[in-house]
Amino acid sequence: MAEISAKDIGLYYNAGTLAVPVWKLVACSTSDGFSGSTDAVTVSNKCEAGWVKNLPGDKSWSFSNSSYAQKVPGVNQFSYDDIFDLWTNDTVGQWKLESITPGEYLRIGEGWVSDLGESAESGDYLTFDITVTGNGAVTNVATT
Repeated sequence: MAEISAKDIGLYYNAGTLAVPVWKLVACSTSDGFSGSTDAVTVSNKCEAGWVKNLPGDKSWSFSNSSYAQKVPGVNQFSYDDIFDLWTNDTVGQWKLESITPGEYLRIGEGWVSDLGESAESGDYLTFDITVTGNGAVTNVATT
């Protein structure tokens, strides 16, 4: 079994268009994550003989990221200020979690920065945490 190394997965934002994507890495990540959920739809009627039936309903998803803040990003990287601007402007865009090795791991969808937190502990550097809330479907297949 070949495991996927967490250090090889990054959160990216498409600074281009859907037709011509320009993927920029959210730089200096310490952790990235995907969370998906499905609401339950409860059906209760006389045909169920007194039992409640739960069926799958609406789905939602989010990406999470923790990073060290960078004022000057590297090539094809997003700085802390870039992420801050996406949050303040309520920008909806294309995001992906992807492994360095193509095809090994991919989650991609449209979303927006719904949560942004900052912390600066004594003796450490400024860090920030973001949550990207999905807008529509998430997939594991590249669209371009």
